[in-house]
Amino acid sequence: MASFLTIAKAEVPPELESIQFAGPKITPSPACLCAAATGEVFVGVDMLGSLGKGPGKGKIIRLVDTDGDGEVDKHTAYTNIDNPRGLIAVGTKLYVLHTVIPASTGKLTGMHLSVLEDKNWDGIADGEPKKLISDISPPKHNQDRGADHTTNGIRMGIDGWIYIAVGDFGIHGAKGTDGTELTMLGGGVLRVRPDGSEMEVYTHGLRNIYDIAIDPFMNIYTRGNTNDGGGWNVRFIHHIQSGEYGYPMLFKNFTDEIIPALVDLGGGSGTGAMFLQEPGWPEKYNNIAIMCDWGRSQLIIHRLTPDGPTFTQKPENFIRLHQITDVDTDASGRLYAGAWAGAGYKGSPNKGWVERIIPKGWVYKPFKNTAKRTDQELVNLLLSESSTARLAASQELLQRPKAMNAVASIAANKSAPLHSRVAAIFTYKQMAGPMAAKGLAKLSSDKTITEWALRAIADRKTQLEGVTKGMLIPALSDNNPRVSVAAAVALGRLGDKSAADNLLSIAKPPGAEKPTQAPAAPPAFQTKAFKGLNTLPVEVDVTGFKQIYLTVTDGGDGDGEDHGAWFDPVFENGSGKQVKLSTLKWKSAKSGWGEIGFGISATGRPLMTGNGKLQPDGLGTHANSVIVYNVPSGAKKFKARVGLANTSKGKGKIQFIVSKSIPSVSGTSSSKEGPHAQPNSPIILPHIAVKALVDMGAAEACVEAVGGPNSHGALWALRLMHNEKAVDGLIAKYGSAAAEKFRPEILTALIRLYQIEAPYDGSWWWSTRPDTRGPYYRPIQWEGSEKIGSFIKSVWNKGEYRQVIATNNAKTRSGIEGVDIAKIAAAPTKPTIDLSAIARTKGQVGKMSIEDVILALADVKGDPKKGKVLFTKQGCIACHTTSSNEAPKGPYMGQVGAVLSRDQIAESILKPNASISQGFATVSVLTKDNKSMVGFVTSESADKIEMRDIAGQAHSFKVSNIKSRTELKISMMPQGLANSLSISEFASLVSFLASKKG
Repeated sequence: MASFLTIAKAEVPPELESIQFAGPKITPSPACLCAAATGEVFVGVDMLGSLGKGPGKGKIIRLVDTDGDGEVDKHTAYTNIDNPRGLIAVGTKLYVLHTVIPASTGKLTGMHLSVLEDKNWDGIADGEPKKLISDISPPKHNQDRGADHTTNGIRMGIDGWIYIAVGDFGIHGAKGTDGTELTMLGGGVLRVRPDGSEMEVYTHGLRNIYDIAIDPFMNIYTRGNTNDGGGWNVRFIHHIQSGEYGYPMLFKNFTDEIIPALVDLGGGSGTGAMFLQEPGWPEKYNNIAIMCDWGRSQLIIHRLTPDGPTFTQKPENFIRLHQITDVDTDASGRLYAGAWAGAGYKGSPNKGWVERIIPKGWVYKPFKNTAKRTDQELVNLLLSESSTARLAASQELLQRPKAMNAVASIAANKSAPLHSRVAAIFTYKQMAGPMAAKGLAKLSSDKTITEWALRAIADRKTQLEGVTKGMLIPALSDNNPRVSVAAAVALGRLGDKSAADNLLSIAKPPGAEKPTQAPAAPPAFQTKAFKGLNTLPVEVDVTGFKQIYLTVTDGGDGDGEDHGAWFDPVFENGSGKQVKLSTLKWKSAKSGWGEIGFGISATGRPLMTGNGKLQPDGLGTHANSVIVYNVPSGAKKFKARVGLANTSKGKGKIQFIVSKSIPSVSGTSSSKEGPHAQPNSPIILPHIAVKALVDMGAAEACVEAVGGPNSHGALWALRLMHNEKAVDGLIAKYGSAAAEKFRPEILTALIRLYQIEAPYDGSWWWSTRPDTRGPYYRPIQWEGSEKIGSFIKSVWNKGEYRQVIATNNAKTRSGIEGVDIAKIAAAPTKPTIDLSAIARTKGQVGKMSIEDVILALADVKGDPKKGKVLFTKQGCIACHTTSSNEAPKGPYMGQVGAVLSRDQIAESILKPNASISQGFATVSVLTKDNKSMVGFVTSESADKIEMRDIAGQAHSFKVSNIKSRTELKISMMPQGLANSLSISEFASLVSFLASKKG
């Protein structure tokens, strides 16, 4: 047996050992892999990578190590297939997620989930792939970009479903073998039966998940990332069936409506995933969720601790492998991992390998093919400590109907390990099919396994015969919150509306016991959130005011630079005589941080306007703050200018409000980005109950509940129900005396319902920097909009709840005319740096070849402090930021050191066209009035795009006014920006960037 070319190997803990299993001569550019229970390894070779295009560059290689020594004894080309992105080996079948790129056109026609078979087990697929789901990702986006935000990994659970990681390209017109069709805007987890039937959405609202980990108890985990313009951060997610995770429309400003991720881990790129449970592995490295991070070249453990129906987690670096792509185990306990190893965004025939990792002292024990085992052997195998072995046995048992009673006996055996009982429950469900309800209901009385018995009862919507709400409702009040959640999910799938009241009883959101907002008059003056160096005038009629409330709120971005100021504030009487506010004593003054005072900013430094003018009589503060004065006798007006103090350096984003009482709603947007990556176990049960109510269409029951003890959950559900019954019911309830104290929430629900998400046609994608304002991405009006608009205006005209109406109209971007009291503030961004002039200046770096510069960097460490100065001097700040507190511009550098090596950073500076940062391609825009612009997109919403040109100048265009938009193949970053530097200076700049690790 010849050893293959060794390039590198994994870095593993001392309890483990690793060996390169297959090098680039056999498995270059391994995008995905899977292991059969019997040990055969299938590797998806994709030499298109994430951004490449063209046919004939993908294949699946089958590797066999017959004696367990870590060397490949035999390898075959199993099949040629485009963009292999997910693999599952079950018996003689191989499920594969892939694209089709005909050689005749070279143009991608679709992405599909298919199955291949090798009945004689000779290592070569017997024929062409059979489609199970067609068009599982929109062809247009895959054609335009390549397969980067597309549908990726697949994994089978012990329940027999194939779970599919759908990236935020989403799905349009996917079709299963039974004719089921599905369209989904954005990413999430899809699932389907192994024959391609019963396709359905499992969870929704995720950005760019790549693979799925499933533990023995059917907990599902992914790593997805998120981008709001400040970086590509990785989030670890626990998936609760039917849950909404909110990306991108809800996760920032409507976080109370989503299930949050468990953590935001900073920069990275999540790829492969699995749950490891194999005997023979050290205890601390067994029963763990392990997730690949391509960007960090790490396999990472997430240590899980139960938290109600979900978990908390602690990440831990486990195995280092160069740009790791995927992991899987066989039933003998061998862990296999793919290393992309610098194969680039378009793949490489010369880079990448597969690593094998085992515990020290591991002894190879061949796993007997399940097809060659007796029924009793298979039943006994459900008691194995290996999750791989149990799944293999379960799948084979589906072909052995006579073993069903023996399987049910394990499910009922209180002495059997819990993971074995769970495996038996789902195996029994699949074997018994529609006849399983009675047996599962009996099993559900055993508190140890109630959760999984209830999940299995309603697991398949095509097999609900004999399932009644009576089997499920008692569990809603179970002491175990996981059981209650399972019951709520099951009721939603059952669809019996007569269970709505039971669901409403558990749908109260956390904090709903807080007092309902009382009617409030609108503020006398209110800006929209704004940033920049400009100031805005304030002139308020204070006739009839006893007190004046000066409020500063943040702009919804959580920025720490919200140093606001009231410049030259005065009271003025009827004859024009003014009294400076600085001569009066405030009644009270509170702020979230820093100092409040005249002539000083929140930092305590002298107060100046953004353009540097001293303001000794200006009142400096920090959002969020409320300053209260008694209004002097005879005062008619309050005048001032408002804006950011110079200590904010224009980075903050704030909003100013003047009112005669404390504002009940502080601003037209959320005061802070919601906690979209913090565990929130109390939200899960009401969230799932609301989802069940919406799924069963229980509008009448929800309307009836408004005014009673279940009002909050009912109104949450109603604002998600776009039907006339919900609208008519809410309008009628507004006039009901019983629901009087809920009128603000009724108005909130109606304004939310004024628009609906436009049907997704697969022709567009929100790009790498989507609009996160929400609650809809492309809102349109629908049949109920006119009725809602008329009612809201009638309430407004009566002077009722104007603050509630105006706030929600702005927050939801509903555009109901005549009810918006905010004044618009905007601040232009001016160019300050001539990048072209910097690039023309020649120095030591400019006179050397790139190769020589890279070699010199190995001997010159550089000073990061000097590099920070050079980052500004060389014009980097025109298009880049290094802190999440800064307003985003171009590619974010605050975590570049965690993703790129020093050499890679240097090359990116010296050869900007070699690798253009994702999301920052150069774009040429031509407007309908024949104005042209070349730059990169910094922000994009459904109605406008914002761009920066070569000088760092910001520009804004209405989408409706764009005639053409073309993506160019060059970088906006000019080549030569480091030309004027010495090697020492260049090394300092590189060291500064390398220190930025998020």
